[in-house]
Amino acid sequence: MDGPNVNWKFLDLLQEEHAQLYGGKQLVTVGSCGLHTLHNAFKCGFVAWGLDRLLKAMHTLFNNVPARREDYMQVTKSSVFPLSFCAHRWVENLPVVERALAVWPSLLIYMEAVRTKKVPNPGTGSYDTIAAAIKDPLILAKLHFYMAIARTFTPFLKRYQTDEPLMPFLGRDLAEFLKSLLRRFIKRELLQDATTVQLTRLDITERKNWVRLQDVDIGLGAESILKSTKGERTVLEFRTECVQGLSNMVLKVQEKSPLKYLVVPLTKELLKSVEAARTRYRDYLTEERRKKELEAKGQKRKAAEDDLEELRKRKKPS
Repeated sequence: MDGPNVNWKFLDLLQEEHAQLYGGKQLVTVGSCGLHTLHNAFKCGFVAWGLDRLLKAMHTLFNNVPARREDYMQVTKSSVFPLSFCAHRWVENLPVVERALAVWPSLLIYMEAVRTKKVPNPGTGSYDTIAAAIKDPLILAKLHFYMAIARTFTPFLKRYQTDEPLMPFLGRDLAEFLKSLLRRFIKRELLQDATTVQLTRLDITERKNWVRLQDVDIGLGAESILKSTKGERTVLEFRTECVQGLSNMVLKVQEKSPLKYLVVPLTKELLKSVEAARTRYRDYLTEERRKKELEAKGQKRKAAEDDLEELRKRKKPS
């Protein structure tokens, strides 16, 4: 796939040609790929924590190393291992972080066995990355927050990774998705009656628009971890980092998403028109299938009649 600059240049050339052929008329621009924008927005929210390095290291440490896998299974009594993390497909890694949280207790047992020299020290960069992460008292809270946000992104991306003509619904769904992110840290009164345009222009860097840090929605998993975390300052700093991550995601969506380009509002009339078009297309396909079936039956009947006629000719006395 070409980069975005190449794609934009192609669009410009296409618009020029279309204008020449059709009297100045041009195609409606709806921006670049909204799915890639959301992938990048998700990445912007978490890159500062280095969770990509941790998730990749957890898998690499045991991947294709039979002796180390055997040591792990021996000391943990578990045969469940971390999954592979792909840095280029962030939001497809929800199962990866879910598995990482599931195996974390076993991983701690293994790391302790290495520390007490019950099993050999791998002496690799992956091991060092995990050892450094374990020292972070909030690493589990970060992973739980990552998982909560991934569960917000994933349904939208799965719905729109399709060949179906869903563009008429994109504006509404993307606006609702953006609201779901904003509700986590922006005051509700600012969002209640906000239009799509207002959502794209909302200043989320202004602290007066934030809810109290104690009220930021970081997910139930992260909240449960924070309850056992010592130090109010540490907790508030973590919540601030969560708001900063959410802000980075929303800024990317505001800046790059198709919401800036949609010029046709999704009205009830348009929805009815789309549904009517689908109905007509389904009726057309049904009619075409019926015609082909009738044609096939007619050909089969004609072949049978021809065969019968041939038999009659053979039976006639010479």
